[in-house]
Amino acid sequence: MGNEKYFDENVTQYDKFRPTYGTKIFEDILSYSSITKSGKILEIGCGPGNATLPMIKTGAEVTAVEIGENLSKYTAQKFSEYSNFHIVNCAFEDFSAPTKYNLIFSATAFHWIKPDMSYSRCKELLTDGGVLAVFWNTPRISRKNYDLRQEIEDLYQEYMPDLQEGKEPLLESEWYKKRCDDLNRTLKGAGYLDCIFKIYQDTRSFTADEYIGLLHTYSDHMALPPEVRTPFFEKIHSAIKKHKTIEIIDTVDLHMGHIF
Repeated sequence: MGNEKYFDENVTQYDKFRPTYGTKIFEDILSYSSITKSGKILEIGCGPGNATLPMIKTGAEVTAVEIGENLSKYTAQKFSEYSNFHIVNCAFEDFSAPTKYNLIFSATAFHWIKPDMSYSRCKELLTDGGVLAVFWNTPRISRKNYDLRQEIEDLYQEYMPDLQEGKEPLLESEWYKKRCDDLNRTLKGAGYLDCIFKIYQDTRSFTADEYIGLLHTYSDHMALPPEVRTPFFEKIHSAIKKHKTIEIIDTVDLHMGHIF
């Protein structure tokens, strides 16, 4: 594993501080895919199951593929009461599917798959009329508290300058528009039909301790050398503590397509 190994080292924080994506996105996926109790669903990179429960509750058979050993054990225990949920501890590239699926989905994990096989392999695993649904969350600090946002931006300039956010709102940024357009083109270029693209937004509020917990789930932050990461996190913690809380805007982009 590369940076994704850090997810497996912070299982409980990942479960506690990463988003569960709300309800509307799952309603849209399930409506688009017409999943029934007799259906079969495959999740790629389930992590601690932050996006898994709405699929389990359909009554369909849900199989999750998770590369992290600790995450696999944690999620298997978390959903142990559901007989329609199964988890396989391996990389998606090594997954030997026993069947085909009506729906394959992945929540902020699809980019970890080798690009030369991600979309094509999913096509092979889908039934006729099956659906691929992939989505990503892009969290950004709210502009509600300008002073706090500026303090943290200055810290990123010092410690992680390549991650500097643009001055414009995310939905207006050329980077985000291009990323979503590229994903849509890739989905269509891979042969998926009736493609749909949607965006969802929500806000979350964190204390200083909670926000540092969230940062511990970001693989690029955890990949920093300890002598860089420790003072960086400490200064972010101090900045938030002065302002009591920090508000985050979650922006989730969903991309779906059928095969026939």
